[in-house]
This record gives sequence, structure tokens and C-alpha cells, in this order.
Amino acid sequence: MLACAFAAQAQSRSVKVHVHVILVDSELNQKPVPFLHVSFLKGNKTSLDVKTGLDGIAETALPPGTYTLTTSKPVDFDGKRYSWSQRVTLTGAEKAIDLTNENAKVEDNAAAAPPRSSGASSGDLTEQFKKLKNTVVTVISESGHGTGFFVDGKGLILTNQHVVAQSQYLAVQFDRERKIAARLIASDPQKDVALLWVNISALPSAKPAALAPSSNGHAPVQEGERVFTIGSPLSLDKIITTGIVSKVDAHTLMSDININPGNSGGPLFNNAGQVVGLTTFGTSAERGPGVSGVVRIEEALALLEENRGKATGTPPLAALLPVEPLTPYPVEGLKAALQGEKFDTRPYYFYAGDFEVALSTPPFDYREKEEARLRAERTQKKRNRKDANTPDATQQDADREDTPRDWESEAGGNRAVLGIYVVPKVKEGFGSALSRGLRNGYGAANLKFKTDFQRMKLFCGEKEVQPIHPGRIPLTVNVRNASVKLEDSTYKGAYFYPPDAVNPQCGTVKIAIYSSKSGEPVIKTLEGNTTTRIWADFDAFRRADAEVHSTQAQK
Repeated sequence: MLACAFAAQAQSRSVKVHVHVILVDSELNQKPVPFLHVSFLKGNKTSLDVKTGLDGIAETALPPGTYTLTTSKPVDFDGKRYSWSQRVTLTGAEKAIDLTNENAKVEDNAAAAPPRSSGASSGDLTEQFKKLKNTVVTVISESGHGTGFFVDGKGLILTNQHVVAQSQYLAVQFDRERKIAARLIASDPQKDVALLWVNISALPSAKPAALAPSSNGHAPVQEGERVFTIGSPLSLDKIITTGIVSKVDAHTLMSDININPGNSGGPLFNNAGQVVGLTTFGTSAERGPGVSGVVRIEEALALLEENRGKATGTPPLAALLPVEPLTPYPVEGLKAALQGEKFDTRPYYFYAGDFEVALSTPPFDYREKEEARLRAERTQKKRNRKDANTPDATQQDADREDTPRDWESEAGGNRAVLGIYVVPKVKEGFGSALSRGLRNGYGAANLKFKTDFQRMKLFCGEKEVQPIHPGRIPLTVNVRNASVKLEDSTYKGAYFYPPDAVNPQCGTVKIAIYSSKSGEPVIKTLEGNTTTRIWADFDAFRRADAEVHSTQAQK
């Protein structure tokens, strides 16, 4: 009883200690220091060891007295190394201890991150990009594309699981000219990581990325540390984006780095060029760029180590797959498409069994997109011409010239490809038709998709044309009004082919569409005016491409 009483008395006399570790960088941003071990020593013995949380705060209780506070290891931050060792006296009920730049021992650290000032590390990033870009690939699946990176010399690639999903088609593109087949080795939907295997012999300049080491669960990166990624956002490939780590969670990192569609699965590098995570998702905000989520590299290491041994036997094919032409579609061809008052769209649309089919070429796409604007501008021009007193009418006409700008081609747009889009038709269910019939046609028609798109083949004569990208994309429609009710999901096809896929030497051009209903495809032969129009739409590209090759031959 006396022992318990003394213990209770000692506990009641304990001082509640609050330790807050926070550093200020060269741009006056306050950054808490997480996972820092702080020791309280009395004499030559350690009385207590505590660790700060993500907010840089640690709390404990100690008996009153004088202690020596020390930190177990230096903190590398903003190009310097910080450590603390100081005597503290604990009295009263509570004691707050702030560890900051001002009371730290500070040493220069050449290996640490330089200050994040504009241009301070531009040369470093340039060298890092040159060194690391060959570790990165574009990962292509039926639903689109993302990014991946090599993790060893056998051709293993890490990416996000949602990039590959359940796709029957997988490929990786190393640069504008080299794309090869990929094989899914393993995936973990819970952690959103996937492991692919490619035939590395087809990509001799590919290099594995260095993975950041992690010890005792500590993240290999801290809040405030600068990071960068190399990825394939939107229609571009291998571009670098920078940011800082905003928060470190148990499984993810949050950062202000800009992640766009196509960046998913790419490597997030620290300043040493080591991979600390996989760029996974972006969250938008009403104002500002939002933040991005990154899967910590530790989440992928278990999947990698467990499945390395599966990359044995016959590797995927090393044969190069079709890619988009290096020459973009010329602006002059788009300009020609905008000429004339009338444009016949009928050759680009038709039906094939239970499917609606739409064809796409660069001139047709541009004309469709610009049609409304052109009508409005031409109406205004006619009005200006009738009004002889309108000042600078001629200049206004010149300013509104129907000329497309070349900005899209500079950003990877104006792709010289033939697109074929296939969407299942909709039909009214028997019950819905019967019910409306009893009401003399009143009420909303309850519609459903007739089938699902599975795959497609294009034939030039008897030869099948290999697609650049065979897309099978989920489609969900939710429409409800007084006339129609359509709440259903299906798959649509979005296949892209080389510009010479349909040409006069084909004779006949056929499309074979496979559905979920039957193993037998629906065969549709394209009409002569359709094939003629497609061939003519790529005439400007053929001239531009021939000029490029001629110039290269002269060099």
C-alpha cells in the first residue's frame, strides 16, 4: 500500500512535457519535423525517448528535475543539418519545449536539398532529367495510358493498378518510335500497384530507377522536401514536373506537384534521384491547383519482391508495335477543311448491326469542333460588309480569318491518325413499350443498350490492319426526362490506326465488330465515298510527311 501511495504521489508530481520541433526554410515556410527521436537524459542514463508525429509534436510526462535533451540524429533540411542538445528544467504542471532553427546546432550539408528558389537548381534538374528519363515509359492499355518505370534490368516495370485494370491489351512506349508488348505479372488493387514485364532487349537504352531505402517504417522523404516526377500527362510524353511534399501518411504522400491524366503510375523522385512513390491521383479545388496523392514506394516493394521470380521463361515479344506518325498533321490541312459553306458529314457516320460507328480524321474533327464558331463569325462578316460605314471592317475581317493556330501541334496535338468509334445502339424494353402502348404513347421510354463492344478488326482488302491503340472504354449514361429514361452502362470502342490504313490499293475496306452477344462479328463494308473521303483527308499529311523525309535525306 505504501509503494502504491508513493507511486501515485510521484505520478501526481510529474510534469507534462510538450515538445514541438519546427523549422523555417529559406522562403520563410514553417515545416514541422516528423518522426524525430528526442531523448531526455538524467546523469548518464536515458530517462525517456519520445518520437514526434506528423505535426512535429511529441508529448510525455517526466518527474521534475533537470535533464539534458538530445536528438538521435541530425535533420537534413534546406541545405543544412540541424541537431539539438540542451539542458531543460522541468517544474510545475506543464512544460513547453520548442526546438527551432534558433536553438539548434547548424552545419552546412552539401548533400542536402538546396533552397527552393527560382532557378537555384535548374541545372540540377536538367541533369536529373537527362539521367532519369530512360527509366520511364508510357504504359498503354485499352482504357488509355499512364506512366511506369523500370525497377530492374530484367524488364520489370512498376505502375498503378488502375492504369492497367482488366485490359486485354498492354504495351509500353519508350519513345516516339519504340513501343512493345507488356505482360501483367501481378497487381494489388488495394494498394493500387501493378508489376509488368517487357522484353528489355528491344529497349537497350532503358535503365532501372533507384528505389529509395526505408528503415524501421520511416519514410524516405519528409514534409517540405522538394520532389519531381517524369511522366506522360495528357498527350505528351516524358516531361518533368516539380513540387514539394506537403504531408507524409502511413501509405501515401501528399504533394503540390501537378498530376494530370497520364501521370498515374509514374515515379516520384527525391533530390537524390531515388523513387519515393508512384504518382497516383490529383484532387482539384475551386481555387488553386489542388493537391496530388502519391503511393509510397514501400507499398509496392512487397509486390515486387514476391513476384520477381515470375519473370522467367519466354519473355513478351520484342517486336515493335505501330506508333503514331512522328510528323503531326499540318495546320494547312486543317485550314483547308474550314473552307466552303457546306460540309457533308454523312460519309463519317453509319450503322453496323447493333452498333453506331463514327469515323474520325484531323480535318473532320477540326471542322466539327469549329462549325458553330464559323457560322457565327460568317454571319458577323456579312453584316459588316453590308454596313459600309462600319470602321475598320476590312481589318476586323482579317482579324477573324478562319485560320487554326499551331498551338495544339506544339503541345502534341493534331495527331495524324484515323479514329474509329463504335457505340452500342439503345432499344426500348418490352415492358416499357407495352406500358406506353396502353397509355397511347404517353410516358418516358425506358431504354437500354443492346449489347457491349468487345473488340474490332479493320481489313484493307484481305489484310488485317494493326491498330496503333485498340481502346475499349467504359460508358455510363444517366438521362431522365419526360420522353426518355436511359440509365445503363456499356463499353464503347475507340480504335486508332495509321493514316494509310484506308487507301486506294485496299479495293474493299471492311470492319468486323465483336459484341458480348455472339462470337460471330458483324461485318460492315465501307462505301466508296467514305474510303475516298478518308484518303483525301490525309492528303495534306502525306505531303508534309514527304517533305520532312526529303529534308532529312538531304541532311
